[in-house]
Amino acid sequence: MHKLNVYNQACRSLFERHKLLLSLQMFVKLQLADGKIDASEYDFFLRGGNVLDRKGVVKPPMDWLTD
Repeated sequence: MHKLNVYNQACRSLFERHKLLLSLQMFVKLQLADGKIDASEYDFFLRGGNVLDRKGVVKPPMDWLTD
């Protein structure tokens, strides 16, 4: 009940387009607290993978871009 009240009070001051983002953020935070979402997987979802070996990465050709 408290969670619903917090959501309703927060929605009073938001534009319609921001309410869905608030819902997603609250849902994810609650699921993280309950241990239903793995924090490292969620971090990967937000930031993407990190390249650990930059030697193997092939740079795209930049000949079309002048100095």
